[in-house]
Amino acid sequence: MSEPIRILLFGAGERGARVYGEYALKHLDEIQFVAVAEPNPIRCKKLAEAHHIPPELQFESWQDALKGGKMANAVINATQDEMHHESTIPALQAGYDVLLEKPIATTLSETLHIIQTAEDLGRLLMVAHVLRYTGLFQKVKQIIDSGRLGQIINISHSENVSYFHMAHSYVRGDWRSIRDSAPMIIAKCCHDLDLLYWFLGEKCIQLSSMGNLRHFRPENAPPGAPMRCTDGCPAAEECPFFAPRIYIENYPIKAAVSKAPNPLISMIGKLSLEHAQLLKNISKVFPTLKILTEYSGWPRNYLTEQPKSDQAVMNALRVGPYGRCVYHCDNDVVDHQVVNMTFESGITATLTMHGHGFEGGRTLRVDGSRATLLGKFSYSEAWLEVHDHASLNGERFTFPSEVNQTAGHGGGDAGLMASFVKAMRGEVEPLTSARDSLESHLMGFAAEASRLGNQTVAMDKFRTNL
Repeated sequence: MSEPIRILLFGAGERGARVYGEYALKHLDEIQFVAVAEPNPIRCKKLAEAHHIPPELQFESWQDALKGGKMANAVINATQDEMHHESTIPALQAGYDVLLEKPIATTLSETLHIIQTAEDLGRLLMVAHVLRYTGLFQKVKQIIDSGRLGQIINISHSENVSYFHMAHSYVRGDWRSIRDSAPMIIAKCCHDLDLLYWFLGEKCIQLSSMGNLRHFRPENAPPGAPMRCTDGCPAAEECPFFAPRIYIENYPIKAAVSKAPNPLISMIGKLSLEHAQLLKNISKVFPTLKILTEYSGWPRNYLTEQPKSDQAVMNALRVGPYGRCVYHCDNDVVDHQVVNMTFESGITATLTMHGHGFEGGRTLRVDGSRATLLGKFSYSEAWLEVHDHASLNGERFTFPSEVNQTAGHGGGDAGLMASFVKAMRGEVEPLTSARDSLESHLMGFAAEASRLGNQTVAMDKFRTNL
């Protein structure tokens, strides 16, 4: 039996601690966290205790972790996007294989530098394009490859970012400014561009893109709206972005649960919205309901290290970035963007990204000469339908375990980790190798160049200018 893969973790936040860390705890025979680098002492201590990491292997920074010599087989890099380049290059040079969160980096030059360094050194570099590992999108790939749809003509793919996710991450949060993060079409949609490339198995030859920041601007603020939601906003009752409703009342999470396909779970969600006190009383008898009545996960846990405390969350809203009025922030990234693409065989595709969805998720339509494939992948639904052209025959596929976050990213998180372990052991070729992942990043950076320059980009010319 093979020894577990030993991991040095860079970044013990949501992805590092909850997603990758929890997988490790459930699969100790496959992978073990033996060291951690995290500047937040509370997060560092919490992860170290969960994984029994001794004090001498707990580091304040990735720089400190790399000073002590190689102590693990691989690094999982779950730092912020803007830190990927500066932390991944030294890790590769120190002899580590790396599983890197997407996007690879915030600029094209840094992206290329990371990939080239890994190849020059002969290191394994996998990128966390988790959607390739979901059952739903693997089924899409299988159906396209089977020829059932005939000759593929066009793909329409949408990344529908929920209104509150947009406000949390791209207006108030860490990805709000182009100065400090990758363009939103990269930060949010390199997954989606990667899926298109993977589905078709061919490169994009030209693209054009349009988009802008339309809504989250000062001129769209309700009359009398203060700088912070906690300063007595007159539009509090009607504004969907009112921070206490999102982070104190957990309204978006409860609304998502109320749309669950399981009738019992849906009823619980509706009770939490319409009869909160009743559900709270019931949870005293059925403690499992406290997962909802006392919810403390994302996005609430981004605000404070005490997410179970309403008072701590409210204090964070009063002084931190997440309590700001969405119309009075320092954001400058787009809130909607469209990318039009042509691929090598003549297939056309469109990617639509926007931040004003009633729920988060992806919708898909693949039109072929013999059939059409429709799909939805969201917190409330995960399904595919094939509609044959020559008959009334059709087929529907459902993926019940991939909704309501019962399996992170529809099972993609666990699939990624399992694949990483096998790749480290030499059992499989990585499904999301860095060189393969480069294509989605090239499309994303080209789309942003097209948007800013108001021009169509020829990808061959774009590649030769690298």
